[in-house]
Amino acid sequence: MMGRMKDVVKAIQAWDEAGLRSAEAVLVGAQHSSPRQPGARLAVNEKGEAAGAVSMGCVESDLREHLMALMRGEGEARMLHYGAAFAAALEVGLSCGGEIDVWIRKHDPKAEAWRAVCARKPDEPGILLTRLGGNSEQVFLCEGKAPPEPEMSVALDKLRVRGGTGKVVSPRGDWFAEAITPDPLLLIVGASPIAVELCAMAARTGFRVSIVDPRRDFARAELFPAAERVVHQWPEEGLAAAGLDAHGYVAVVAHDAKLDVPALRASLRAKCRYIGLLGSAGTQADRRTALEAEGFPPAEVGRIRGPIGLKTLGGTEPAEIAVSILAELIMARRGRLGAAGKEGR
Repeated sequence: MMGRMKDVVKAIQAWDEAGLRSAEAVLVGAQHSSPRQPGARLAVNEKGEAAGAVSMGCVESDLREHLMALMRGEGEARMLHYGAAFAAALEVGLSCGGEIDVWIRKHDPKAEAWRAVCARKPDEPGILLTRLGGNSEQVFLCEGKAPPEPEMSVALDKLRVRGGTGKVVSPRGDWFAEAITPDPLLLIVGASPIAVELCAMAARTGFRVSIVDPRRDFARAELFPAAERVVHQWPEEGLAAAGLDAHGYVAVVAHDAKLDVPALRASLRAKCRYIGLLGSAGTQADRRTALEAEGFPPAEVGRIRGPIGLKTLGGTEPAEIAVSILAELIMARRGRLGAAGKEGR
């Protein structure tokens, strides 16, 4: 994911197509408590319409005025600093007590870096560089492309490995670097009512979602408008076709042994990051017994999280169960999920 560029890219593209000028504010530094992380963006067009945010509303109005002024030709790209606001009626700042540095710049729809950002594929990694000075040029580094200055290579190589954002110092000054990593892939097996709800929610929280179910009457594309793909194949072939690998997340919500067991088998073999299975304790035991009979060691089978989702939420309806599954997926994505059965579900 490219910081939070994706929060605003579609809006900026629409403004470009409409011939509207725009400017952006990029959160490049945060100290103490901050509601958003570096890479967060606020974009504003010449009509005053806005997209995205760099805080939870504390400084957006002030930033909007600065961006409008930039588009009127008043001033150049520059850094703005916001600290704690102690008197809300008199001072613009963060009520949470944090401090943030925000870089403001005019958007250039003809810039090579912007065209590269718009053209990139969802699974294409890279780094977006924004120079914190001068005319605030941007450079998009796809894999294999050399940085604008050789001295930046070591820092950028580290960023590619750890992801996230960072400032890079070079002879020409400071740059803000954002690692672009593909959004995580969630593969939902079984076109159940829970799958319908989970697909929509997961897509809104940054997952790329594919549905795998051979039953065309159930797995209808119109039920899953947020899905990248609806694959009408049996799980082992369908998961492979949808891109299952060790980075993937699999939610098996078919509640049918003919789909459950092959899906779990493929997920275990791929050693994917998360495997969750819908069903009662009896269903869980049945599926695990079948897998162990196929030769999977108990320790591997024990990676399956089931019943899927955070039980402490107590959901019973499809949408509520989907919320509990999504909560568990987010915990797994953020490294907050312990071993199966060990995290106080």
